[in-house]
Amino acid sequence: MSPVRPARPSGAGRPATAARTPFVILVVTLLGGGLIALLLLNAAVNRDSFQLNKLEKETTGYTDEQQQLQQEVDRYGAPGSLERRARQLGMVPGGNPAFLGPDGSVLGTPERATAPPPPPPSATPAKPSTSPAPSAPGTPSVPPANPAATSPTPSPGTPPATTTPPGR
Repeated sequence: MSPVRPARPSGAGRPATAARTPFVILVVTLLGGGLIALLLLNAAVNRDSFQLNKLEKETTGYTDEQQQLQQEVDRYGAPGSLERRARQLGMVPGGNPAFLGPDGSVLGTPERATAPPPPPPSATPAKPSTSPAPSAPGTPSVPPANPAATSPTPSPGTPPATTTPPGR
């Protein structure tokens, strides 16, 4: 005969199931909380990614503008452009310069800057224009120099006027 097992009481299976219930609730709550935290983290990363993309585009625009402005400054600083604008203002190329040595001695012989002779009048008279001639693209228009506003030039025998900087 087979050994007889004692009959189980009807409430014996419940305590094991009842002990698992809080653990299952805890695990499900932790998993749900983790998923929600992951979702919020992903949303924050996406928002920051869009902001980063916007700032990169803005930086690219500013870099392009900076390069364009640097090219414009370089164009204005080119020797040919400087010479043309200086002539428009009535300036003439300087002669040989003289330098002052550390002991106050003059090195070289200074020469007065003289304007080249004006061009000969053309055979056909130029039509007076009512509007100023358009300047090259990207160059500012400079009003012509006023000959009456320039300082009178001393005669060749007089030394050039010197100015003393303030505070000396």
